[in-house]
Amino acid sequence: MKSIRKFNVYCEKLEDLYDPSSNIPLPLPLPTKLSELRDNSSLMEDVWITPSEGKPPAWLEDSDIRGGIHAMVKLDRCLEEQRRLGMESDNICRWFGRELGAVELALENPLCMWFICMFE
Repeated sequence: MKSIRKFNVYCEKLEDLYDPSSNIPLPLPLPTKLSELRDNSSLMEDVWITPSEGKPPAWLEDSDIRGGIHAMVKLDRCLEEQRRLGMESDNICRWFGRELGAVELALENPLCMWFICMFE
């Protein structure tokens, strides 16, 4: 809570020092309730570092564009997970094939069967 209050104080100081010609949006104070803070995405916006010239970028002004960016990142993570799961299923299939081959060899070779029966 102390960090949030400190951030909000910084927001107030920045508002006093703000130069409108910089075209950089001011950070908004954060809510102090946890449920409201969880839904607040302004913490992820790192746009207050250097001044920009001209009109601010569309992703900064338009929430639909930000939503599209979030969707693209989520899609990338899903594709990454799909590739990882594909490799994992290939590994499981190879392992199962080796295990099945070992069992079939043991069943076909009487010496292996005798050895297995002796030690059960």
